[in-house]
Amino acid sequence: MASKVFDKPSPHAPSGYLTGKVLVVDDDRHFRLLARTILEPAGFEVLESEDVAQCLSQLRTYAVDAVILDMVMPGQDGIEALREMKRQFPEVRIVAVSGAEQSDLYLSVSAHLGADASLEKSRIGALCPLLKVVLDR
Repeated sequence: MASKVFDKPSPHAPSGYLTGKVLVVDDDRHFRLLARTILEPAGFEVLESEDVAQCLSQLRTYAVDAVILDMVMPGQDGIEALREMKRQFPEVRIVAVSGAEQSDLYLSVSAHLGADASLEKSRIGALCPLLKVVLDR
């Protein structure tokens, strides 16, 4: 069972908005910045990781409510990361994202590996509503 998501709403979040700590894992710093730009005004605290090793280290250090995980990264990819996160941190909610040519394949595999939701990067505008659904479960 996931821990309670909101202890205290962000003072910048409009009333009724979901808050929580989100870790964005992507080798593309522009995508991480875009995700931060979308999530912070909605009241989320955002952490960033550029690779899987950094992500796992942050998950050991911080209580994170959700991870936005790119499925295609150099080195250890999102598929390996998803398996490892579900093993070590089963309570963390994971939203798999992909902008790869075959993103539908990667996102389908992520669902079979236990991702709580998936999103094509081209639909990044739907990230906040998707996180609300994932964190309300």
